[in-house]
Amino acid sequence: MSDTKEYHREFKTDKDFDKGYFKNIERKSNIWQCIQCGSCTASCESGRWTALKTRMIIRKVVLGDLSVLSDPDIWLCTTCYQCYERCPRDVRPTDVIMELRNYATKLGNISPNHRAVVGYLTNYGHAVPINDEIRQRRVELGLDELPPTAFKFKQEGDDKDLKKFEEHLFDLPPVKESKEEKKKEEEK
Repeated sequence: MSDTKEYHREFKTDKDFDKGYFKNIERKSNIWQCIQCGSCTASCESGRWTALKTRMIIRKVVLGDLSVLSDPDIWLCTTCYQCYERCPRDVRPTDVIMELRNYATKLGNISPNHRAVVGYLTNYGHAVPINDEIRQRRVELGLDELPPTAFKFKQEGDDKDLKKFEEHLFDLPPVKESKEEKKKEEEK
């Protein structure tokens, strides 16, 4: 037993972190009532097909584990609210995940797919680009060619207020390049 390592696990409390981190999550989610029963994970449709384990995300937040903000699994939630509906303690896991996404985005951790949607919103005023095919389908269905979204106002040239809105809503940090992407860029 000469080289035995002593393992020590240090648990953190909310006092170890900035109160702002927990403030919105606690206010919106009732997270301190979680008893780790697993109902959220068991009812998660996305979790059946992906690595999403809602209970583990909630546990990380309760323990103050900030690694959850860089966890790609927070982007796998489809916001179906089944976990919320089935929780016996009225914890709102979907709201927790949405708050985590907000914090993660401020740190520059956002999934490429979600970043693309923000790009569509910024460029077109709608999460789905309105192309000629979509316009034609809308007319065939008896709808206006353009839906009443920011895209319509942008097309009509009335985007003065949209520009102010964009300045704050779509303020994403630059994409963090991975080592592989940097290497490919250097090779070009």
